[in-house]
Amino acid sequence: MYAQEETGHPLDSVRIAGNRAIPAEKILAVCGLKTGQIVTRADFDAARQRLDATGAFVTVGYEYKPSSTEPGAGYDAVIEVHEIDNIYPYRFEDLPKPDDVLREALRAQEPLWGDEIPVAAIPRYVDTIAQQGVGIAVTAKMEAAPKDGLMIVFRPAATLPNIAEVRFEGNDALPQATLLRAINDVAIGIPYTEKALRERLETAIRPLYDARGRIRVAFPKISVEKAKDLDGVDATVTVEEGPVYTLGEVNITGVAASETAELLRLADLKKRDTANFDDVRAAVERIEKKYRNDGYLHVSSHVDRDVDDAGHTVNVTMALDLGAQYRFGKLEIKGLDLLSEPEIRKAFGQMEGRPYQPGYADAFLDRLRAEKVFDNLGKTLAEPHIDEASKVVDITLTFNGAGKAETDATAGRGTPLP
Repeated sequence: MYAQEETGHPLDSVRIAGNRAIPAEKILAVCGLKTGQIVTRADFDAARQRLDATGAFVTVGYEYKPSSTEPGAGYDAVIEVHEIDNIYPYRFEDLPKPDDVLREALRAQEPLWGDEIPVAAIPRYVDTIAQQGVGIAVTAKMEAAPKDGLMIVFRPAATLPNIAEVRFEGNDALPQATLLRAINDVAIGIPYTEKALRERLETAIRPLYDARGRIRVAFPKISVEKAKDLDGVDATVTVEEGPVYTLGEVNITGVAASETAELLRLADLKKRDTANFDDVRAAVERIEKKYRNDGYLHVSSHVDRDVDDAGHTVNVTMALDLGAQYRFGKLEIKGLDLLSEPEIRKAFGQMEGRPYQPGYADAFLDRLRAEKVFDNLGKTLAEPHIDEASKVVDITLTFNGAGKAETDATAGRGTPLP
């Protein structure tokens, strides 16, 4: 029952009933009623209308009555809501503003909602996104996501403009021409979104600075304007290059401690040198190649950085995962006569059981050709047959059009490759 008094009285208390997912304090903030204010029925009607407008509730009702029988007593009020059930997660696609910026603006505009919203709120969300200066019309569509079920997707209503030109400002360590060559190869002509351009800055530009010890390079601002002479947009990237860092400690994990000294010599990275991560990557490749040639076909690694910003140094840890070691299995030779095959088998060497070297068989055939062991030697082929269960690699050597082997020369030169 509603109170009959329509003169203003203080609001002594107000509570929310019926809510499940939406916190009461959020509902109170939207309805606008505060204890202590002077209220009439019109204020409660206005509060209900504000809550209805959110699209969050199937129904909104209210009840208020005197808080006591004392003359001039205030009101106790109850706002009763019935929340809607069809709320959905949402995401952004190809919009020229970072996702976190858009989500923050939407939450400020629609305080009831977090990462799921009702369908009724979509038009307001589209308007809010447009107010963030995205510079394009935005549309929303319900789509089925493989893992998340139905999802609301906000994307440009029309085709995005392509990047016509990228410029840099604030750079000093690297000249404009170097930066442009790197970014033009990957960015010119792609549809512009800030996310897409930043991804290409990370893959094309950051490594250039990593190679010069500028490991804290940042791109704090990207401004866009319509291209003057071309159809598309010009983007200007602000660069903060940061200081030069030097190498601190270099460590290697994932192998026996007895092997690290040799690996560090192979890496050839010097403490207090400029932290050149091109050199670090090359060092990792040399180490992986060493193990791959020792039968660890699936060796992999990653590089961890421990950055000391105060001292402008960076410690590097190369973490290796050797995987299983593979070994040579049986050797099969095709295309040779009974006299030549034993000589070639002998020249190949007794490799069965030794750690498998991926390039060994091809190098052996190249050596035979270079030393002209056969007359009229045609196409040759070395085929590895890897047994993943046993970690054994059988080799098939195929000779086409081979004449008779020069037996003496073969015997004299037939030492296994190192």
